[in-house]
Amino acid sequence: MRATVVFLAAITSSQAASADAPADLKLTQKVQLLGGRLEATLPAAMKLEARGHSIMAAEASGEDETRAVIDLGDARFVMMTYEYFALTGTDFKAAIAAEKKAQGEPTAPIKLEPLAVAKPLMAIADILPATKGDAEANLIYAAWIGNSDATVQLLAFYVNPDGAKAAAGWTQLARNIALTLKPGKRTLDTKAAAHKLGAGKEAMTITTPDGWAASTQPGPDFTVYHLRKLATLGAPAAGCGIYVGDHSSYQYTQQDIDKAKVKATPGKLFKAAVTWQTWTASGRSTTEAMAKHPAGSATVHAFCSAGTEAELADLRKMIETIQ
Repeated sequence: MRATVVFLAAITSSQAASADAPADLKLTQKVQLLGGRLEATLPAAMKLEARGHSIMAAEASGEDETRAVIDLGDARFVMMTYEYFALTGTDFKAAIAAEKKAQGEPTAPIKLEPLAVAKPLMAIADILPATKGDAEANLIYAAWIGNSDATVQLLAFYVNPDGAKAAAGWTQLARNIALTLKPGKRTLDTKAAAHKLGAGKEAMTITTPDGWAASTQPGPDFTVYHLRKLATLGAPAAGCGIYVGDHSSYQYTQQDIDKAKVKATPGKLFKAAVTWQTWTASGRSTTEAMAKHPAGSATVHAFCSAGTEAELADLRKMIETIQ
């Protein structure tokens, strides 16, 4: 569960809700999640707020995640909705268990229960042990969603330590919200296509095969374009990113990878010669290269990762279609 990416801002940053008990809050506010992938109904006082981030980092794309927050006294309740860029597979429960294992989460005992949401959605609730309330963000409830296009979304609900004192009530509110889910109008475009990235003199196109999805993550003075290959939930994922800006640095230096363990491979970006740097860490293989944009001053930093080094050759070929 992606608890590590959740940031609970100071309680004083939002208007406090009424003094109702959490489970008694009326659900009256319809909102679109993930840029229209899902619709949910929230308490009137619950606000959509982007996740906090460093001034040097890009905000998450609204198509990748949606964050909603409500305060009740000193308690804070946060709903995170994620586009998982994965497929349900033929056995959704088994895929969820495989994903939890891959993320290093305890899987025994695991309690997954069907959740009756509006068709054609299907949902499985992840029933979690009672929280100890000792973390800044305490996960209390989660719902895995199988959309009509067989893709997976995740709703994860958190409380701060003060909220954990009434965890049962907040958990009931989380379930009440999950039950309001309806399909949105937007679907993932995963057909083979030439994607246009950016605009103006630094616009680019890249061609992806079937089964890939693209999204954009704007930063304060840079942009990251994400390309993700959809695989069954729980299976090793493959994907690429393309950073366009003026302050790029190789990821292997950021992660203090020994240069002697980085393999150089010749290649091309914008039809110009580059060197792909390939390395492996924490069971993942990464390849990356940089080039100046031929029509602008920005650096284009392309990077791809996969479960094995052998998969990277095809990812490099895809990236090298950029022009």
